[in-house]
Amino acid sequence: MATVNPVYNNTIEDQDRSVKVLSWTLTTADNDGAWAELPSFGIQTWQAVGAAWGTATLALEGSNDGINPFPLTRINPGTPVTFTANGGVSTNENPRYVRPRLTTPGTGAIITTSLVAIRATPVRT
Repeated sequence: MATVNPVYNNTIEDQDRSVKVLSWTLTTADNDGAWAELPSFGIQTWQAVGAAWGTATLALEGSNDGINPFPLTRINPGTPVTFTANGGVSTNENPRYVRPRLTTPGTGAIITTSLVAIRATPVRT
């Protein structure tokens, strides 16, 4: 099993660097997303789209040390985020690191998880 690094879509990021767009494609064989470090991007909206879900379950995780994960929660009602089908969600927490992970890899799963993260205060150059 390999850890899947995020792909950064730099063409969407605006000039003041207040937006990051990244994605991970997870599969049954490669079910762990690598941590993305985004501590100053407090608004995070996630989307999961599966070419095949099978019996897979996708969870969104955060960590402040990049070692010990905790579940990210939905803005309302504050429950841990998991997907078993296509969907999207904004999350409450703003940890140093975030990632998607197939907690149940299922059989034949191919799931792309994308994240749009927005920084409240743009970086001036």
